[in-house]
Amino acid sequence: MAQTNVTTLDSAIQTKFIKKVLDGVKGEIAFPRFASTLAMERGGGDTVRWNRIRRIPRQTSFNLSENSSTTTPKALTTDKIEASIGYVGDSLSGTTASKFTSILEDKAYQDAVKDQIIRTFEYLGLKQISLYSMHHRVDNDSTYEVNADATSAGATTTAISTDLTQSDDHWGTSAAAHGYIVQTNPEAPNYGMAALVTDFTASSDTCTVATWPQVNTTDSNFHLVRGTAIAATDVISVAALARVAGAHTKFQTKRFKGGILRGYITPEQEADLVQDSTYTAIRQYVEGLKELGRYRVVRIHGIELIVVPDGYREDVDGTENASGTVFNTPIFGRDTYNITKWNNGADEFGVKFDFVGKQADSGNYWRLNWWINWHAMCAIATLDACGIVNLMTGATAMPMTL
Repeated sequence: MAQTNVTTLDSAIQTKFIKKVLDGVKGEIAFPRFASTLAMERGGGDTVRWNRIRRIPRQTSFNLSENSSTTTPKALTTDKIEASIGYVGDSLSGTTASKFTSILEDKAYQDAVKDQIIRTFEYLGLKQISLYSMHHRVDNDSTYEVNADATSAGATTTAISTDLTQSDDHWGTSAAAHGYIVQTNPEAPNYGMAALVTDFTASSDTCTVATWPQVNTTDSNFHLVRGTAIAATDVISVAALARVAGAHTKFQTKRFKGGILRGYITPEQEADLVQDSTYTAIRQYVEGLKELGRYRVVRIHGIELIVVPDGYREDVDGTENASGTVFNTPIFGRDTYNITKWNNGADEFGVKFDFVGKQADSGNYWRLNWWINWHAMCAIATLDACGIVNLMTGATAMPMTL
């Protein structure tokens, strides 16, 4: 049997399908709307790079005499952030006897593909900024959340501090079961950069991390957190959100227009928050915000919390788990994360489509099968981990689950 060629009509319908799906992705997904527009350059191979100027130390006294005309210059130092391009996609098949072109024109199919792409990139984005951010426990438990000063420079794969007096593996045990660390001194290398703690050795006060861009110095300060012992009863609260807002003020996080921060919570967390007696007294609902399309928004303490169906969750040891006890709630300011596409796809993630209609070949003898294939090449990177405070909570189980 001869192969069926794609007709001009088929091609036009495919173009229409792509436009409707990608227009929906661009119009409905919230995550890219709040990404930074800072300049990016391509690094070696399939990497992208952002350069940031390290904060210049302030003057603490009137240090010039009346006749001074010069002062000791301070170096303008930059830190680089690099991210590798990731590849994601899927192939959707069918065996219906309907005409392939009629399927492409069917709004239900368009909506189903659009929904899958939105949920995919929503999750990948939330995962990235949940992992690489400044974590804070809702219970404020100092056993598993501490600040530490670097007592040795170490290497790009270590953080060393005699302030860390815990037992072996307290801050992380492996690449999967990890803890979190972020460098918090704006005048030291790696400021605002987070890493996963994959091991802790008590005898040398050393955290092994998944690579800093630069070697730390003894001026470096660390914030370490792990989700150990967080329980379902450790629910989100107004008090914890107030601490998060205060941390953003302390770190001088750049706010969005109107002086607001933004964050993501799940329906389980929203249900807990609206039962907080303090929230009940001051609650402000923002219904149907046009720029957020399909999302519900809860506003508190200058934070707009966007309710997403699925957030990034983990077990108490840091292992990724869609039904894990620990819910991650990244709350962030402006220019804290970035998305860049590698190809020329129409949306922010560079999604592209390929179609296989009912063509006869060695894998489709009777022309009963068809495939819709999509893929993307892009990078999602945290630019300022101190500008993303990730509140780690438990949550009350919903009465029904997917």
